Amino acid sequence: MDKKEILALLSKYRQGKCDDEEIRKIHLWYESINHDPEFSLTTHEKQLLENKLLKNIRREINDSESEILEIEENRGWWRTSFVYSGIAASLIIGIFYLLFFNNQRRNEKALAGSLITVSPTSKLVIKKNETSESEQIRLSDNSLVTMSPGSEVTYPEEFEGGKREVQLKGNAFFQVTKNESKPFLVYSGKLITKVLGTSFWIKTNEKDMALEVEVVTGKVSVFENNMVKESDPEAAHTDKSNNGVLLTPNQRVTYFSESGHLLTSIVAKPVVIEDRKVSARLNFNNTPLPEIITVLHQEYGIEIVFANDRLEKCTFTGDVSDMSLYEKLDLICKSNSADYEVKGTRILISGEGCEI
Repeated sequence: MDKKEILALLSKYRQGKCDDEEIRKIHLWYESINHDPEFSLTTHEKQLLENKLLKNIRREINDSESEILEIEENRGWWRTSFVYSGIAASLIIGIFYLLFFNNQRRNEKALAGSLITVSPTSKLVIKKNETSESEQIRLSDNSLVTMSPGSEVTYPEEFEGGKREVQLKGNAFFQVTKNESKPFLVYSGKLITKVLGTSFWIKTNEKDMALEVEVVTGKVSVFENNMVKESDPEAAHTDKSNNGVLLTPNQRVTYFSESGHLLTSIVAKPVVIEDRKVSARLNFNNTPLPEIITVLHQEYGIEIVFANDRLEKCTFTGDVSDMSLYEKLDLICKSNSADYEVKGTRILISGEGCEI
């Protein structure tokens, strides 16, 4: 039965006008909701639904379904008719559960994801960090996973076949042992992070229902897990990376599960890439900006560009050794009456520039 038919039957049921066949349909529909785990409600959820019922019934139900609005003005009926009250109230709760909670459940399911790991002979291990501090686990390939409090990692005792697959719930930092013949895949919700050997963060932003991947070293491929049929093993293990991005150090991607959108940007606090530090001291003396930008790009791996050619004629004098990237850029730009802003995975320096 569709929603309109259900609402019409409910109205007749409340008025005692349903025949035996219609009552049977209502009972069957109610039982189907009652036994579906997707629609199981806690006491708290039921209370929320009852509150939302009174506040939002006029807004959520369209004009063609207005008969059901009489429930709000006739709440006393629930108390006077024992036969109707239990089933009808449960039906109404079920309907408004669909209206108010279905979207939230879809988002939660997207973040939770489903276990993809396959291990024919080696059993799966589930590790959950129930402490208030970070906890490390060593995988069979010697990769290291640093789990944040409350996080959970599922993995096989031994990696078999052509892939190394793990599942993550929560936040964790991965330091993956390089193995070009056996890629390392992390499944977190509807997001797949694929590497050969590198280090990166995977974080869950529950407030925005988003997932984040931040790269520290190496390259990381991140794409949506387009697994439509969870019961199809072949579909579950097909890498569909047409909606993916390739990240390099100090880059991150944010995945919004509701829209399936991947947004790339620079991490909040870029750090110098291992083995790329040019010098222990960055002390410039009347150095042209293009040379300084080249050094910063080499150390951080972030592309920095000028908005116009006149900025290339500017110079800078000063010591920026013990500063963060953004502090360095602040000082360099201010000394030349310029500004900078982050544009995706690039930094744009703008200003009038300098004379020769």
